[in-house]
Amino acid sequence: MIRNLRIWSLIFLLPGLALFIYIVVLPTIQVINSSMYNWSPGQVGTFVGLNNFTQMFADPSFRDALLHTFVLLIGAMIIQIPLGFIFAYLIFRRYIGSAFFQTVFFIPMVLSSVVIALLWTQVYNQDFGLLNSLLRAVGLGDLTRPWLGDSSSSLISVVVVVGWQYVGLYMLIFLAALQRIPHSIFEAAEIDGAVGVRQLKSITAPLVIDTLKLSVILVVTGAVQYFNLIWAMTQGGPANSSSVLASYMFIKGLQESRLGYAGAVATVMLVVNLILAIGLQRVFRREPLELG
Repeated sequence: MIRNLRIWSLIFLLPGLALFIYIVVLPTIQVINSSMYNWSPGQVGTFVGLNNFTQMFADPSFRDALLHTFVLLIGAMIIQIPLGFIFAYLIFRRYIGSAFFQTVFFIPMVLSSVVIALLWTQVYNQDFGLLNSLLRAVGLGDLTRPWLGDSSSSLISVVVVVGWQYVGLYMLIFLAALQRIPHSIFEAAEIDGAVGVRQLKSITAPLVIDTLKLSVILVVTGAVQYFNLIWAMTQGGPANSSSVLASYMFIKGLQESRLGYAGAVATVMLVVNLILAIGLQRVFRREPLELG
């Protein structure tokens, strides 16, 4: 009986496995293979071995893009996870207006990246943008600048927008985790005198730790391949000051038609993602808490 069940389970898994191999595994192998060639659209590729990787690591623009990617990763983690948890906890405690704010915080998730880019480009506008207008209104006019046009502020400006865009997603993830916790646990904690911050620290946080770990992995793997909003706002400029690995790959592959070189960049992104994801999983490895 058990053997037949395993056979049928394998049969039902085969279509999904075949589709995964066709749309994920085979294209990945093809990209890795293309990184060993020097080729452009309409031309026969020339095998160059690891030459694309050698050129890439010697390129200062690539090193800048790699550094900016890690800055984006850290910034996104600092903004998205803490704010997502805080908002989820406040909504979970059912404070006044929680349903309204739950909708408001999720709005950026349903807007396209282009719309968000246009919105924040206006916010950062040097002459009439909301940010500079606010700084002038509070007497900090000396701090105003063209936020997206200044190489010293363009990257952090974009990181703030990326963080803002996905706070709502992690709010919902944490809210779902909080709602899984049986209400009887909170009642027992209150009877024992654990309320407020003590309850949050001793009861709530440990019970959502696995969700926190998942969120960290999602932030990390998402930041390494993030592209669309950054490209819509700055196209990696000015002077590559806000470039990331994905925008660097786009420029080399589609603008300069160096598809083999772009394949090498994509391979590096894949390796970085795998190292970070596997490393985080090993660090986070522990037995989950049982909720009963």
